[in-house]
Amino acid sequence: MNKGAQLSPAHALMGLGVGHTVWGLVAYHDQLAGIVRDLPGAVGDGIFDKSHSRDARAAAFWFLSIGPLLAFLGRLYQAAEAAEDRPAIRTAGRVTIAIGMAGEVAIPRSGFPGAIAVGLWMLRRARR
Repeated sequence: MNKGAQLSPAHALMGLGVGHTVWGLVAYHDQLAGIVRDLPGAVGDGIFDKSHSRDARAAAFWFLSIGPLLAFLGRLYQAAEAAEDRPAIRTAGRVTIAIGMAGEVAIPRSGFPGAIAVGLWMLRRARR
């Protein structure tokens, strides 16, 4: 596996996480004020508390939760690559591609093609 300061799928995932968070802060800035104002309990769970569980506030919460997850997954991928854990890298690549494809079908005007590209990059790196 390549070591050093080269650009890697881990860096791409972390970058996607930052980009997703910035996009969410811009796209959902109106809803964020209501979420912060009404904490705790600003977004319902959809079963026990239905308030704001199916509106723009819920969309904002779930959209913004993805950014930190992407950054965290980038760090996990980095550890798998450092350990030369090819099965983990292949699995990460396949799952990333599958999520990207499902997202692209559901939301064609989105950043999901970026996930597909990063997943393919992961699979390519797993073959080295």
